[in-house]
Amino acid sequence: MDEQQAPCVLLYHMQSRIYTAISDRSNVLKENSKQIEQQFKWVNEATDKSFHMDLGDRCYEVTAVPFQQDSILIYMFPHNRGELYLSMEHEKMLRLQQHQLFELAKSKMISQGAIQSLIEDICETISSVMDSDRVSIWLFNEKNTVLNCQYSYNRHTNEEYFSEWTLELKDLPMYFEQILNKRFFVVEDVMADQRVSGLKQMDFYQRDKIHSLLDTPIVLSTGIKGVLCCESFSKRKWSELNQAIVGTFVDMISFLFERLQRIELEEEIRKLAYVNQLTGLSNHHAFLELVNEEMLKMDPNEKGFMVYLKLDQFTNIQDVLGHSGGDEVIIHTANRMQELFYHNGILGHIGFDHFAIFLSTTNDHLTADSIEQMTNQLLQPMYVMRQEVYMTHSYGVSIYPDHGKDAKSCLQTAQIALNMGRKRNIRNVKAIFTDDMLTVMADDLNVEMNLRRALDLDEFELYYQPQIDCQSGKVIGFESLIRWNHPERGLVSPVEFINLAESTGLIIPIGEWVITQAFQQLEKWNVNKQVEFTLSVNISPRHFLDVRLYDFLKQSLETYQVNPKNLNIEITENVAMEGLTQVQYRMSKLHELGITVSIDDFGTGFSAFQYLQHFPVQGIKIDRQFIRDIAENEKSMGITKTIIDLGKMMKLNIISEGVETVEQWEILKKLGCPQLQGYYFSKPMPLKEIENWLNQYQH
Repeated sequence: MDEQQAPCVLLYHMQSRIYTAISDRSNVLKENSKQIEQQFKWVNEATDKSFHMDLGDRCYEVTAVPFQQDSILIYMFPHNRGELYLSMEHEKMLRLQQHQLFELAKSKMISQGAIQSLIEDICETISSVMDSDRVSIWLFNEKNTVLNCQYSYNRHTNEEYFSEWTLELKDLPMYFEQILNKRFFVVEDVMADQRVSGLKQMDFYQRDKIHSLLDTPIVLSTGIKGVLCCESFSKRKWSELNQAIVGTFVDMISFLFERLQRIELEEEIRKLAYVNQLTGLSNHHAFLELVNEEMLKMDPNEKGFMVYLKLDQFTNIQDVLGHSGGDEVIIHTANRMQELFYHNGILGHIGFDHFAIFLSTTNDHLTADSIEQMTNQLLQPMYVMRQEVYMTHSYGVSIYPDHGKDAKSCLQTAQIALNMGRKRNIRNVKAIFTDDMLTVMADDLNVEMNLRRALDLDEFELYYQPQIDCQSGKVIGFESLIRWNHPERGLVSPVEFINLAESTGLIIPIGEWVITQAFQQLEKWNVNKQVEFTLSVNISPRHFLDVRLYDFLKQSLETYQVNPKNLNIEITENVAMEGLTQVQYRMSKLHELGITVSIDDFGTGFSAFQYLQHFPVQGIKIDRQFIRDIAENEKSMGITKTIIDLGKMMKLNIISEGVETVEQWEILKKLGCPQLQGYYFSKPMPLKEIENWLNQYQH
């Protein structure tokens, strides 16, 4: 060893204050005795101390440890001052990035850009600390069959790459095996190591002439996300210390990617809660929030227009074009409305073919006439499924604050105006709310009387749609759907009378009739020793929250020989808008009876995931809008998979409704959805047709 590099070991006697050289080949004590004595005044007071000392042109790392009762050993290790400085700088950078990471960990709100920036900084630090010529981050695809380069930093050129480089399992099977099964993958000579022989053919390895690499997997809670690559343009050995250091950095990167995944998931959840998935517009709940915020900003003398718009005869168009064609019509309409109103007001897709717009008078001094001029542009023909489609629309208008003091009341009065106008004309209705419309609504009493008569004369009937086990294709239950056999109008869909029944209170006796029919049918299946089917019943928000529901269900269970687990109560998401505490209490009471509660049309109304967070539901029914284009739309498939995985994690029963093709069935089977429902298996049918259908059904 070079004498200038040899360590110096001194023994210090505390009583005599004399230094003795135990090992001093470079004469450190002899040449620097006064300076050493000055530096070591503290050793009488404490031991186990470490610090750096400059003696002449040398720098020493000094450590003092107790030796005997009155003696201390002092170790002095020489360093090149430049190397020591560089080491200290590296340590400083590492501490700084660990501090940044700590601050990110504490932060509840963090941008994706901030995380990406820190990842880039860490890669530069790794390159410096590890003396690595290039540092790259590669991420796996979902099946771990492809690695995609996300970021690469070249220390010599200071170049940063966000490239489209890829590595595939079929080309590098041994390399993928190493990455997926080892904490560190060390290669001293890329050209000679058969495990990475395929890398020699890759342009991005040949270009920089990579000779050695140290690859470390990026491990997340969900599995191996990717790999961090430290690459050298010359042959080198990677020490265990190198591996330990890079492992520390990779742990930091893993944490950052965990946060990125969480941000992405939270964004998807936010979209489910606030965005209509078909059109990308604000849904009903989000629209009301945005409008209320805007109203708070308005001056007392300002006015606003609330427009409630509905497409005319959309159901007929959908019958002709099918569900996919109907979706295209909705999307075309939404896109046009965005062009017309995005910069002038607030736009929402609040229902099936229903839209809402809020416009303040500060925007070009809007009037009812100017609104009509703008909406007339929606009448232009659209091309859907190679057909020219002409869509008309109707809308009602209310004025804020004259016709309502908040968003909800203004939207209601605008809807009243629309409904009143549609009583006179089916299409092309443009109606402005007036106070006398409230009195005109008294005419609805006639309809109410008809509904009461329908109950008395037993004009209602239940239709049943099968629910299928996704894996086996076996029928496991049915959903009951009410129909009204009107003596003059024929079979009437619940869409036409449920809202009125809800508003008048008739929904309670109608709902009780439905529940009674369901119990009777379940008992018949049980007595006849048929398969123990389940039966789902839709309950309106008003009925679900009615204090009499619990007693009625309890009495029904005592009256009929029915296993309560075979009855499933389906509620819509907007039940939650009635109050958190009340809904939680009602669900817990039904749970006491052994009756399950499921969310119908999951993801389309109020914040869907708030149900799973706050309410003890046992099942969810994925809305048909996510299923319609699941075979063509990766986002629909991704959202559906997210819902299924989350439901399984929370041990919920999951049904996908709206299944219309065998392809949709196969996809949902691969995604692990337990149950299905849709026209591919059967449309809703009266009870008298079920037995024949069951005999003919094949799976």
